[in-house]
Amino acid sequence: MNDAPEIAHVLCRYRYDAMDRVAAIDPGAQDSMSRFYQKSRLAVEIQGAVRRRIFKCGDHLLAEHSTEASAARVEMLGTDAQHSVLHAVTAQERQSMVYSPYGHRLQGSSVSGFNGERADPFTGHYALGNGYRAFNPVLMRFNNPDTLSPFGRGGVNAYAYCLGDPVNRSDPSGHSPAIFSLAHFPDEILEQVFKHLRGEDLVSMSRTSSRMARVASGLPNSGVSKIPTVDTQAPQALQTIKGDLSGEALGVLPSALKRNALYRARFERAAVNTQERMSREIGRVHNQKQLLLDRVADRTNASYSAFEAQIIRDRQRHADSAVALRGVNRAMSNYRELDRLENSLIHEQADLGRLADDIRRNLDPR
Repeated sequence: MNDAPEIAHVLCRYRYDAMDRVAAIDPGAQDSMSRFYQKSRLAVEIQGAVRRRIFKCGDHLLAEHSTEASAARVEMLGTDAQHSVLHAVTAQERQSMVYSPYGHRLQGSSVSGFNGERADPFTGHYALGNGYRAFNPVLMRFNNPDTLSPFGRGGVNAYAYCLGDPVNRSDPSGHSPAIFSLAHFPDEILEQVFKHLRGEDLVSMSRTSSRMARVASGLPNSGVSKIPTVDTQAPQALQTIKGDLSGEALGVLPSALKRNALYRARFERAAVNTQERMSREIGRVHNQKQLLLDRVADRTNASYSAFEAQIIRDRQRHADSAVALRGVNRAMSNYRELDRLENSLIHEQADLGRLADDIRRNLDPR
């Protein structure tokens, strides 16, 4: 048995600058890596003959430029809402990256990765806060506790990342997670997002700030990105229009939709079609009732009293025949069912008429 003590080997050393940021990474067997910052953002990384520069506009990653001797390489970066790099495009190739919800991925060629952060080239961890705390995407937690925990912004769980919600939150400082906000997007992106919001959600969004209200009201056609399609012949046309005006349609401010002449014309056409359809349906059922009255009373345009009198006579005549009585009773049952259906349709027509009146009052004729 070998009792010789094991010798610890240091694989990598990290040096920090006066602002407590990682300034150099020394892997020992390789060239050391130096980092330079612009304010709080990593801007340049130098390792031997290789130099990498990161280009940003605000918090949005744009590109990375690397040089080695006389060779240069430019990667245009495509990111998602959380600034995670999804695509790196050069003149020769396009590389796509995927991540687990907590940011684990295979090593890629670009400097930036999950949430736009730099993954440590040796451990794969993310040194958030420019080196303040290392986040382990495999274990889905930080390697060391937050100094602001448990009573400060760090929260009770000193090792938790983004309060267990890495999809909607990020933690660039390593201290406290930031909630994803649409306010960081340019107006052009907000317009595309708003086109897929329900009208009621669009109204709520427009109330959050003057900028959101301006972008929402500035959609094409004064708040209407696309006039909702309404099948004016459909039985539910008026209910669909009511839903649109209540904020159920996508990309539509109800206030702007109410003022749209084309949409008002579609409503009027739908209202007319609805009344005509209901009248036809009521007429069809009424004709079936009259045919039944005429057949039983054996006369044209028979009244209900004549029908009822004939039913009484038939029941007396066929009192001893169960089969005949069933036929007589079936005729009465059919009439009652048709009468119930006709009354139901009449009430429905009245309800739809009141609905059309309500919608008409809700529309702005100006």
